[in-house]
Amino acid sequence: MSPIVIISVVTALIAVYLYLNLSDEIPRLFALGIAAMCFVLDIALAPWPVQLLILGLVLAGSRTLSPLKL
Repeated sequence: MSPIVIISVVTALIAVYLYLNLSDEIPRLFALGIAAMCFVLDIALAPWPVQLLILGLVLAGSRTLSPLKL
């Protein structure tokens, strides 16, 4: 695994921890933004089988949550 991915995952976990434990609004929003950017970076740097698995999970989850019955 690439060191960039490991650093990004650790940063995202720290940001989520801060988001859950801070009480002020602005630092919580910054922590949430950092976690979201790390999540996008991790998906972009993941190997293609992992990306396909994530895509399949999103499509399967959206089908069960969708109010439209096709």
